[in-house]
Amino acid sequence: MNRIGTGKLRDLNDQIILKLLLRHQEVTKKELANYSRLTVATVGTILNDFLDNGTVVEKEIIYLKKGRPTKKYGLNPEYFHSLCLFVQRKRGRDYLCWQVIDALASVLKQGKELVNDLKLEDILKFIKYLLSQDSRIQIIGLGVPAIISKEIVIESDIPNLKNVNLKAEIEKATGLKTVVKNDMNYTAYGCYLHNNKKDLCYVTFPLNSGPGCGSVINGKLIEGENSIAGEILYLPFFKYLKQEKLCFDYSPEDVALSLCCVASIINPSIVILTGEAIEADDILKIKKICLEYLPSEFMPELTYCANYENDYLLGIQEVIRESFIKQDK
Repeated sequence: MNRIGTGKLRDLNDQIILKLLLRHQEVTKKELANYSRLTVATVGTILNDFLDNGTVVEKEIIYLKKGRPTKKYGLNPEYFHSLCLFVQRKRGRDYLCWQVIDALASVLKQGKELVNDLKLEDILKFIKYLLSQDSRIQIIGLGVPAIISKEIVIESDIPNLKNVNLKAEIEKATGLKTVVKNDMNYTAYGCYLHNNKKDLCYVTFPLNSGPGCGSVINGKLIEGENSIAGEILYLPFFKYLKQEKLCFDYSPEDVALSLCCVASIINPSIVILTGEAIEADDILKIKKICLEYLPSEFMPELTYCANYENDYLLGIQEVIRESFIKQDK
């Protein structure tokens, strides 16, 4: 059946329906029309096209007391696969953590690889290997403990990645769209989805490295003009640019002051603290200091998370699935 309307309008409508199918694993034509505010006829035409090209599959048939039976639709799990991976350094050792997921975000394969003295070449080699094992992978998401500005790694816990444009290098080597963000941005977005979409900031205080913060407000990841929003290591009391040798002394006072800055400028509902330099027992002391500077009614909820990998991976999954929908149409 020939679609009516301009190409741009068709593409926009297709994207609207695809985004809804990402959120709802099973949904009827009428529900899609209600969510999208498109007509049932338009949604039906889009679904017919998606059925023809294998984007969606028919689910169960619902028999109603009155009227004709209705069908549920969902994304075809094999419509596309995604490669999610992140780099981390623990106790001086470098790791590549990865997952391959289907279009419904079901994990197909996963693993964690120890790589000595990680370099760009190691990342490219490993990605190419995973691609050789799964021809359905169509998009890649990479997380890095780093300051990334205009796609260039400015600073990183992984020294060999400094001054590298990871996105450009991976896309050149694979031909696949690649999304690269720092660890806290992905983690904040994943935590936002886990926490019933509450405005939040995710703040890390790692050993032997600078602090960082990822923020999601009103459903939007805040990155800023140069993508350095949340790089709280540049706050004056950390004296980052004046240090000849990197050394961060995370006193409760400095941690609290940085959180006061975050709370007063961004005003999140929740602040999640993580990183090897602080512990759960520090939270009460940090909160007490914060309340010396910040009115209690403006004080966000403070929580501690020792292991943020689940939030991290969920953030990568959702960012690249949404990105794939935008590029596919």
